Amino acid sequence: MLKVLKQKNSHQGLILFIKMEIINNENQAKEVLKDFSDTALVPTMGNLHSGHLSLVDKAKEVGKTIIASIYVNPLQFGINEDFDSYPRTLHDDLSKLEQAGCDFVFCPSENILQNIQKYKAPDISKKLCGKSRPTHFDGVVTIVRKLFEVLNPNYAVFGLKDYQQFLIIKKFFKEHNFQIKILGSPIIREEDGLAMSSRNNLLTPEDRKIAPRIYEQLTSIRNNINNKTHNELIVNSIEAFKEDDIFPEYLSILNPETLEDAGENDESVLIAIAVKLGNVRLIDNILVN
Repeated sequence: MLKVLKQKNSHQGLILFIKMEIINNENQAKEVLKDFSDTALVPTMGNLHSGHLSLVDKAKEVGKTIIASIYVNPLQFGINEDFDSYPRTLHDDLSKLEQAGCDFVFCPSENILQNIQKYKAPDISKKLCGKSRPTHFDGVVTIVRKLFEVLNPNYAVFGLKDYQQFLIIKKFFKEHNFQIKILGSPIIREEDGLAMSSRNNLLTPEDRKIAPRIYEQLTSIRNNINNKTHNELIVNSIEAFKEDDIFPEYLSILNPETLEDAGENDESVLIAIAVKLGNVRLIDNILVN
Protein backbone atom coordinates (compact mmCIF):
# COMPACT_ATOMS: atom_id res chain seq x y z
CA MET A 1 0.00 0.00 0.00
CA LEU A 2 1.49 3.33 -1.01
CA LYS A 3 1.79 5.97 1.68
CA VAL A 4 0.85 9.12 -0.21
CA LEU A 5 -2.58 10.42 0.79
CA LYS A 6 -5.05 11.64 -1.80
CA GLN A 7 -8.18 13.71 -1.40
CA LYS A 8 -11.46 12.18 -2.52
CA ASN A 9 -15.08 13.26 -2.21
CA SER A 10 -17.43 10.85 -0.47
CA HIS A 11 -21.10 10.33 -1.35
CA GLN A 12 -22.05 12.44 1.71
CA GLY A 13 -20.06 15.42 0.46
CA LEU A 14 -17.38 14.98 3.13
CA ILE A 15 -13.71 15.11 2.26
CA LEU A 16 -11.97 11.81 2.89
CA PHE A 17 -8.27 11.01 2.61
CA ILE A 18 -7.43 7.58 1.24
CA LYS A 19 -4.33 5.73 0.10
CA MET A 20 -3.82 3.99 -3.22
CA GLU A 21 -4.18 0.36 -2.28
CA ILE A 22 -2.49 -2.62 -3.91
CA ILE A 23 -4.79 -5.63 -4.30
CA ASN A 24 -3.11 -9.00 -4.79
CA ASN A 25 -5.87 -11.60 -5.01
CA GLU A 26 -9.51 -12.17 -5.87
CA ASN A 27 -10.86 -12.42 -2.33
CA GLN A 28 -9.14 -9.20 -1.32
CA ALA A 29 -10.52 -7.47 -4.42
CA LYS A 30 -14.10 -8.45 -3.73
CA GLU A 31 -13.85 -7.43 -0.08
CA VAL A 32 -12.10 -4.11 -0.68
CA LEU A 33 -14.20 -2.98 -3.65
CA LYS A 34 -17.66 -4.08 -2.51
CA ASP A 35 -18.63 -0.62 -1.18
CA PHE A 36 -17.36 1.40 -4.16
CA SER A 37 -19.50 2.52 -7.09
CA ASP A 38 -18.84 4.18 -10.43
CA THR A 39 -15.58 2.28 -10.82
CA ALA A 40 -13.47 2.57 -13.97
CA LEU A 41 -10.86 -0.03 -14.85
CA VAL A 42 -7.66 0.40 -16.89
CA PRO A 43 -6.24 -3.06 -17.69
CA THR A 44 -2.48 -3.04 -18.41
CA MET A 45 0.50 -5.36 -18.65
CA GLY A 46 2.71 -2.82 -16.89
CA ASN A 47 5.86 -1.07 -18.15
CA LEU A 48 3.72 2.03 -18.16
CA HIS A 49 4.25 5.12 -20.30
CA SER A 50 2.29 8.27 -21.05
CA GLY A 51 -0.10 6.33 -23.27
CA HIS A 52 -1.20 4.19 -20.33
CA LEU A 53 -1.52 7.22 -18.09
CA SER A 54 -3.79 8.86 -20.68
CA LEU A 55 -6.12 5.89 -20.15
CA VAL A 56 -6.20 6.72 -16.45
CA ASP A 57 -7.13 10.30 -17.35
CA LYS A 58 -9.93 8.97 -19.56
CA ALA A 59 -11.13 6.74 -16.72
CA LYS A 60 -11.27 9.73 -14.40
CA GLU A 61 -13.65 11.46 -16.81
CA VAL A 62 -16.30 8.76 -16.25
CA GLY A 63 -15.56 7.06 -12.94
CA LYS A 64 -15.29 8.11 -9.31
CA THR A 65 -13.08 5.19 -8.29
CA ILE A 66 -10.15 4.36 -10.58
CA ILE A 67 -8.69 0.85 -10.72
CA ALA A 68 -5.71 -0.20 -12.80
CA SER A 69 -4.55 -3.76 -13.24
CA ILE A 70 -1.01 -4.94 -13.96
CA TYR A 71 -0.63 -8.48 -15.24
CA VAL A 72 1.55 -9.88 -18.02
CA ASN A 73 -0.89 -12.42 -19.38
CA PRO A 74 0.78 -15.56 -20.75
CA LEU A 75 -2.45 -16.63 -22.45
CA GLN A 76 -2.08 -13.94 -25.10
CA PHE A 77 1.50 -14.79 -26.06
CA GLY A 78 2.13 -17.42 -28.70
CA ILE A 79 5.05 -19.82 -29.07
CA ASN A 80 8.35 -17.96 -29.58
CA GLU A 81 6.76 -14.61 -28.77
CA ASP A 82 8.20 -12.15 -26.25
CA PHE A 83 6.53 -13.20 -22.99
CA ASP A 84 9.83 -13.78 -21.15
CA SER A 85 11.41 -10.55 -22.41
CA TYR A 86 8.32 -8.38 -21.97
CA PRO A 87 9.43 -5.45 -19.76
CA ARG A 88 8.40 -5.72 -16.10
CA THR A 89 8.78 -2.51 -14.07
CA LEU A 90 6.31 -2.90 -11.22
CA HIS A 91 7.84 -0.43 -8.73
CA ASP A 92 7.96 2.41 -11.27
CA ASP A 93 4.50 1.49 -12.55
CA LEU A 94 2.94 1.79 -9.10
CA SER A 95 4.56 5.16 -8.56
CA LYS A 96 3.22 6.45 -11.89
CA LEU A 97 -0.28 5.18 -11.18
CA GLU A 98 -0.32 6.81 -7.75
CA GLN A 99 0.74 10.12 -9.25
CA ALA A 100 -1.88 9.74 -11.98
CA GLY A 101 -4.63 9.44 -9.38
CA CYS A 102 -5.46 5.72 -9.23
CA ASP A 103 -7.31 4.51 -6.16
CA PHE A 104 -6.54 0.79 -6.49
CA VAL A 105 -4.11 -1.37 -8.44
CA PHE A 106 -4.84 -5.06 -8.96
CA CYS A 107 -1.58 -7.04 -9.24
CA PRO A 108 -2.60 -10.70 -9.27
CA SER A 109 -0.20 -13.63 -9.14
CA GLU A 110 -0.23 -16.52 -11.61
CA ASN A 111 -2.93 -18.03 -9.39
CA ILE A 112 -5.45 -15.97 -11.33
CA LEU A 113 -5.16 -18.56 -14.10
CA GLN A 114 -6.02 -21.51 -11.86
CA ASN A 115 -9.11 -23.25 -13.25
CA ILE A 116 -9.78 -20.25 -15.48
CA GLN A 117 -12.46 -20.82 -18.09
CA LYS A 118 -11.10 -20.07 -21.55
CA TYR A 119 -13.13 -18.27 -24.19
CA LYS A 120 -12.97 -17.82 -27.95
CA ALA A 121 -12.81 -14.32 -29.37
CA PRO A 122 -15.32 -13.19 -32.02
CA ASP A 123 -14.59 -13.96 -35.68
CA ILE A 124 -13.04 -10.55 -36.38
CA SER A 125 -10.12 -11.86 -34.29
CA LYS A 126 -9.12 -13.95 -37.31
CA LYS A 127 -8.25 -10.86 -39.33
CA LEU A 128 -5.13 -8.64 -39.19
CA CYS A 129 -3.07 -9.60 -36.13
CA GLY A 130 -5.10 -12.78 -35.72
CA LYS A 131 -3.64 -14.26 -38.90
CA SER A 132 -0.15 -14.48 -37.42
CA ARG A 133 -1.26 -14.75 -33.77
CA PRO A 134 -4.20 -17.18 -33.93
CA THR A 135 -4.61 -17.66 -30.16
CA HIS A 136 -3.75 -14.12 -29.08
CA PHE A 137 -7.21 -12.62 -28.85
CA ASP A 138 -8.64 -15.72 -27.18
CA GLY A 139 -6.12 -15.05 -24.42
CA VAL A 140 -7.09 -11.39 -24.31
CA VAL A 141 -10.85 -11.92 -23.91
CA THR A 142 -10.25 -14.72 -21.40
CA ILE A 143 -8.15 -12.59 -19.04
CA VAL A 144 -10.24 -9.44 -19.52
CA ARG A 145 -13.38 -11.40 -18.66
CA LYS A 146 -11.64 -12.69 -15.54
CA LEU A 147 -10.64 -9.14 -14.55
CA PHE A 148 -14.20 -7.96 -15.08
CA GLU A 149 -15.59 -10.78 -12.94
CA VAL A 150 -13.15 -10.08 -10.11
CA LEU A 151 -13.21 -6.26 -10.17
CA ASN A 152 -16.77 -5.68 -11.45
CA PRO A 153 -16.12 -2.22 -12.94
CA ASN A 154 -18.77 0.05 -14.39
CA TYR A 155 -16.39 1.23 -17.10
CA ALA A 156 -13.26 -0.13 -18.76
CA VAL A 157 -10.83 1.90 -20.86
CA PHE A 158 -8.65 0.51 -23.65
CA GLY A 159 -6.19 2.25 -25.93
CA LEU A 160 -7.03 2.53 -29.61
CA LYS A 161 -3.50 1.70 -30.74
CA ASP A 162 -4.72 -1.89 -30.78
CA TYR A 163 -7.92 -0.98 -32.59
CA GLN A 164 -8.72 -4.60 -33.44
CA GLN A 165 -8.50 -5.56 -29.77
CA PHE A 166 -10.87 -2.72 -28.87
CA LEU A 167 -13.45 -3.93 -31.41
CA ILE A 168 -13.11 -7.53 -30.24
CA ILE A 169 -13.58 -6.64 -26.59
CA LYS A 170 -16.63 -4.48 -27.33
CA LYS A 171 -18.21 -7.24 -29.44
CA PHE A 172 -17.33 -10.07 -27.04
CA PHE A 173 -18.79 -8.44 -23.95
CA LYS A 174 -21.89 -7.27 -25.78
CA GLU A 175 -22.49 -10.86 -26.93
CA HIS A 176 -21.99 -12.10 -23.37
CA ASN A 177 -24.43 -9.51 -21.97
CA PHE A 178 -21.96 -7.66 -19.75
CA GLN A 179 -23.25 -4.21 -18.77
CA ILE A 180 -19.76 -2.70 -18.51
CA LYS A 181 -19.24 0.33 -20.75
CA ILE A 182 -16.17 -0.17 -22.94
CA LEU A 183 -14.39 3.09 -23.84
CA GLY A 184 -11.57 3.73 -26.29
CA SER A 185 -8.83 6.29 -25.73
CA PRO A 186 -6.75 7.90 -28.53
CA ILE A 187 -3.22 6.87 -29.44
CA ILE A 188 -0.47 8.84 -27.69
CA ARG A 189 2.65 9.37 -29.79
CA GLU A 190 6.28 10.24 -29.27
CA GLU A 191 7.44 13.58 -30.64
CA ASP A 192 8.59 11.87 -33.85
CA GLY A 193 5.19 10.23 -34.37
CA LEU A 194 5.93 6.71 -33.19
CA ALA A 195 2.96 5.30 -31.29
CA MET A 196 3.89 4.79 -27.65
CA SER A 197 4.32 1.14 -26.76
CA SER A 198 6.06 -0.86 -24.07
CA ARG A 199 7.76 -2.77 -26.88
CA ASN A 200 9.49 0.38 -28.12
CA ASN A 201 11.96 -0.14 -25.27
CA LEU A 202 13.09 -3.35 -26.95
CA LEU A 203 14.08 -1.66 -30.23
CA THR A 204 17.75 -1.33 -31.06
CA PRO A 205 18.97 2.28 -31.46
CA GLU A 206 19.10 1.74 -35.24
CA ASP A 207 15.56 0.37 -35.43
CA ARG A 208 14.27 3.14 -33.15
CA LYS A 209 15.49 5.68 -35.70
CA ILE A 210 13.61 3.87 -38.48
CA ALA A 211 10.39 3.26 -36.53
CA PRO A 212 8.83 6.73 -37.10
CA ARG A 213 8.57 5.85 -40.82
CA ILE A 214 5.56 3.72 -39.88
CA TYR A 215 3.49 6.73 -38.90
CA GLU A 216 4.91 8.77 -41.80
CA GLN A 217 3.49 6.28 -44.28
CA LEU A 218 0.14 6.03 -42.50
CA THR A 219 -0.07 9.81 -42.64
CA SER A 220 0.84 9.80 -46.32
CA ILE A 221 -1.97 7.33 -47.06
CA ARG A 222 -4.44 9.45 -45.09
CA ASN A 223 -3.39 12.62 -46.91
CA ASN A 224 -3.77 11.01 -50.33
CA ILE A 225 -6.83 8.86 -49.68
CA ASN A 226 -8.96 10.92 -52.08
CA ASN A 227 -6.33 11.13 -54.81
CA LYS A 228 -5.36 7.51 -55.43
CA THR A 229 -6.90 4.08 -55.22
CA HIS A 230 -6.43 2.12 -52.02
CA ASN A 231 -4.28 -0.41 -53.84
CA GLU A 232 -2.00 2.31 -55.21
CA LEU A 233 -1.58 3.83 -51.75
CA ILE A 234 -0.70 0.49 -50.20
CA VAL A 235 1.73 -0.52 -52.98
CA ASN A 236 3.47 2.86 -52.87
CA SER A 237 3.87 2.66 -49.09
CA ILE A 238 5.26 -0.87 -49.22
CA GLU A 239 7.81 0.28 -51.80
CA ALA A 240 8.78 3.19 -49.54
CA PHE A 241 9.14 0.83 -46.58
CA LYS A 242 11.53 -1.40 -48.55
CA GLU A 243 14.06 1.43 -48.66
CA ASP A 244 14.37 1.09 -44.87
CA ASP A 245 14.18 -2.72 -44.87
CA ILE A 246 10.70 -2.59 -43.33
CA PHE A 247 8.39 -5.36 -44.52
CA PRO A 248 4.84 -5.02 -43.19
CA GLU A 249 3.05 -8.09 -41.95
CA TYR A 250 -0.06 -6.29 -43.14
CA LEU A 251 -0.99 -2.82 -44.36
CA SER A 252 -4.72 -2.42 -44.95
CA ILE A 253 -7.44 0.17 -45.52
CA LEU A 254 -10.53 -1.14 -43.80
CA ASN A 255 -14.07 -0.57 -42.67
CA PRO A 256 -13.57 0.51 -39.03
CA GLU A 257 -16.49 -1.61 -37.75
CA THR A 258 -16.09 -4.87 -39.67
CA LEU A 259 -12.37 -4.81 -40.60
CA GLU A 260 -13.38 -5.79 -44.13
CA ASP A 261 -11.65 -3.98 -47.00
CA ALA A 262 -13.05 -0.46 -47.27
CA GLY A 263 -14.75 0.78 -50.41
CA GLU A 264 -12.99 3.42 -52.47
CA ASN A 265 -15.66 5.99 -51.65
CA ASP A 266 -16.10 5.19 -47.95
CA GLU A 267 -15.89 8.33 -45.83
CA SER A 268 -14.73 6.51 -42.70
CA VAL A 269 -11.78 4.10 -42.93
CA LEU A 270 -9.16 2.53 -40.70
CA ILE A 271 -5.59 2.46 -41.99
CA ALA A 272 -3.90 -0.34 -40.03
CA ILE A 273 -0.40 -1.77 -40.05
CA ALA A 274 1.82 -4.30 -38.32
CA VAL A 275 5.57 -4.54 -38.90
CA LYS A 276 8.50 -6.31 -37.36
CA LEU A 277 11.66 -4.32 -36.69
CA GLY A 278 14.37 -6.72 -35.67
CA ASN A 279 12.62 -8.99 -33.18
CA VAL A 280 10.05 -6.38 -32.15
CA ARG A 281 6.52 -6.41 -33.52
CA LEU A 282 4.85 -2.98 -33.72
CA ILE A 283 1.29 -2.03 -34.65
CA ASP A 284 -0.26 1.32 -35.47
CA ASN A 285 -3.30 2.80 -37.16
CA ILE A 286 -5.02 5.99 -38.23
CA LEU A 287 -8.78 6.37 -38.21
CA VAL A 288 -10.06 8.61 -41.03
CA ASN A 289 -13.55 10.03 -40.57
